[in-house]
This record gives sequence, C-alpha cells and structure tokens, in this order.
Amino acid sequence: MIQTPLKWIAWFVVCFLLQTTVISSISIMGVKPDLLILVLFLFAVKNGVLPATYVGFILGLAQDIYTPGILGQNALAKTIIGSFAGLFNEKTVRVDPIFQIVLLVIVFLLNDTVDMVVLTLKSGGSFITIFTHMFTATLPRALYSLVFAAVPFIWQNYIQPASRR
Repeated sequence: MIQTPLKWIAWFVVCFLLQTTVISSISIMGVKPDLLILVLFLFAVKNGVLPATYVGFILGLAQDIYTPGILGQNALAKTIIGSFAGLFNEKTVRVDPIFQIVLLVIVFLLNDTVDMVVLTLKSGGSFITIFTHMFTATLPRALYSLVFAAVPFIWQNYIQPASRR
C-alpha cells in the first residue's frame, strides 16, 4: 500500500530534477518539454481531483521556490491544472488515448494561460501577448512533451492491459 505514494513521489522528484538540469540541453529551437506537467497530468487522471489539487500546489510551490519570478504563480497554475485534469479520473470517466492526448494539450494551454494572465496583470501589458504566446511557445512545448508522454500512454493503454490477460 505504501509503495504507490512512494512511487509517485519518486516520479515527481526525478522529473523535477530532470526538468531543472537535463531538459535544457535537449531543447529544440528553444522549446523544452515540461515533464512536471506530464507527471501531474498522469497523477491526476489516476487519483482524482483532491489529491491532484494538493500535489499540483506542492509542485507549483516547489517550482516557485526554485525559479525566480512571481511567488505563487506556478503554485496557482499547477493547482488549477491538477484539479482540472483530476476531473477526468479514470475511475469515474473512461477516456480513450486520443482524448487523453487532447486533454494533455488543453492542460498545457490552461497552465500557460494562467501564467500569462498573472504576468500580464503584474506588468500591465496587453492581453494580446497571451494569444501570441500560446501559438509561439505553448503549442510547440505541448507537442514536444507529447513525445515524452507517448511512453506512459502506450504502457498504460496497450502493454499493461495485455499483461493482465
């Protein structure tokens, strides 16, 4: 019973360490995948709204403490996307892999929308920059992260069900 929480904690720590160290070296034209959002999404789909909200807040707070910027910005964004993705808990809603991929892209868009709204309000900038940022930064990052998401999606939807037979 204790193995499952320890497994998730290990995944979050490994992804946080990879995100802060190795990921910048595998960027393509400045686009880096976001492993923390990917693992938070997988956690939320497995465990539901309330655990994903708490974990999203803790992940976002850790990210806020580690990176310079507005304190609480990542905590707010990760809390919102954790609770949103948790609505599609696989114990209550059965979703196919294609819908999970679309949902993951929506989660990336939601995360960056919250980030950009906070930055725009803080700097007094224009809200047009939010839409520009969505097409120039968020969508490429979401698509690049989907490459990394392919491994758990294939494992969860095709390999693991076949091994249960």
